Amino acid sequence: MSSPDSSRRTARPSTLGLSTFGSSTHPAPVRRALGSRLLGIAGAGLLALSTAGCFQPMYAQKPDEQGPSMQQQLSDIEIVFSAGRIGNEVRNDLIFALTGGAGNPSGTPYRLEMRATDNTTAAIVDSVSGLPEVELVSVQALWRLVDNTDPKKPVTLTSNMAFGKASVDSGYQRFARERAIRDAQNRASQVVADTIKMQLASYFATKRANGGKEPGSQAAGAPASGIPATGGQTLGTGTPVGGAPKS
Repeated sequence: MSSPDSSRRTARPSTLGLSTFGSSTHPAPVRRALGSRLLGIAGAGLLALSTAGCFQPMYAQKPDEQGPSMQQQLSDIEIVFSAGRIGNEVRNDLIFALTGGAGNPSGTPYRLEMRATDNTTAAIVDSVSGLPEVELVSVQALWRLVDNTDPKKPVTLTSNMAFGKASVDSGYQRFARERAIRDAQNRASQVVADTIKMQLASYFATKRANGGKEPGSQAAGAPASGIPATGGQTLGTGTPVGGAPKS
């Protein structure tokens, strides 16, 4: 003989066997929300598939593409001498970035001339001692790319400016501060070299998209002397930027 409590338990319908996604367990608003979510996921997937072929790596070359690849064009740039420790640091980093460690080429169709400068400013100053606690090191490089196929009549193809910044904790020890500033200059120089590489890659990619024509007209075809830069400065004349190396 069963108790009244047990009969009530057996009489209650059980929904454990039904699917949680079935229409019998979810009201109409829940089903509509679930359907909208599935529709959104499907739409996002179709959008991703439709735009998958629109994005291509900058350094990639299609099988039917004629001419040198982007990496070949970058490795065909000779980086001329740049005066000063900062200029030499940027030059070495740029040579490695463009050639992957193969060294600076010579007799190439392109030549890059640049001039690099640096500046150190106090970002945070101790209110008691008046000495800087944190300093900001900035490196700036003016550069131009020259068509070197005819050394007697070099033509400037493009020119630009690159910046790099790095912070340093100054401290109160003189030699430790000098070493820290030098390391910050090296880090900022690496940023400048990477920026110049991206600017060069953008130039060659735009030129390729234009069917080999020079992108824009403000720099293309200009003489390789007296290129105006920001602030009315120029990169010099026919000699390498920064002067010739001392013998």
